[in-house]
Amino acid sequence: MEKYSLVELFIFVLPAFLLSLSLVMIHVYFGIRIFERGVIFADISIAQCASLGYAIALMLHIEDKILQYTIGVLVSSLAGLLFSAVKNERFEVKEGVVGAVYAFAYSLTILVMTKVPGEAEHLRLMLTGNILFVRYDDVFKASLIYLGIGFLHLVLNKKFQISSASPVWEFIFYSTFSIVVSSSVSLAGVILVFSYLVIPSLLSYVLIHNRSFVEKLLLGWFVGLISTLLGFLISIYFDIPTSPTITAILWVVVFLVLMGKLIKGSRST
Repeated sequence: MEKYSLVELFIFVLPAFLLSLSLVMIHVYFGIRIFERGVIFADISIAQCASLGYAIALMLHIEDKILQYTIGVLVSSLAGLLFSAVKNERFEVKEGVVGAVYAFAYSLTILVMTKVPGEAEHLRLMLTGNILFVRYDDVFKASLIYLGIGFLHLVLNKKFQISSASPVWEFIFYSTFSIVVSSSVSLAGVILVFSYLVIPSLLSYVLIHNRSFVEKLLLGWFVGLISTLLGFLISIYFDIPTSPTITAILWVVVFLVLMGKLIKGSRST
């Protein structure tokens, strides 16, 4: 690895780190809202649909980033429409629909990408992203989207709570989620986006299941931010990809917490 000063490394990774902070803040929020709805893998299903939208844009030789993003939002919003339609169905029906949507979107993405030159590289980028090479304008645009959606949810908070959300409001919830995820997937990849959505929320539910939404959110943010910081430090030191490193750190935290609860439970019996 070529040697760089700490200042040079800091300047190089700063846009990616700032973007990661924005990703943590908005995705942990949506992750906890998804957990409330009991359709955990709606996260990755919608993320995969966003990837399908980008794949379709590539197949059609659409190079305009805004148009690519728009197609990703539209395709993932269709998934949100289906999830909204089964809001009041039994748990197994909702999970079945989520699984079916993911399998369909993933299969169709593979089929579409066979018609795109350099499909292997495009598929790799869809999965893992290329977060280290984002620019400040990428950070600004993404953060603007996240702030706008965050403000909307703050104003309409009661409408998006699962206990009061009608199918129409549920669709609006998933549509705003699609807007966020379509932006995130294009920058960070499906795997890191899914990890930010699920793992901090999972730990919040494991550790403080009976606490308030705000307490779960704060714990999720803490887990996400610390894991991101460690992921960046480790990836820079060992010269390894950043997004998979952050994902691995998050899963190690889950493993340690679950093992800790298992040991604690065995000692108390």
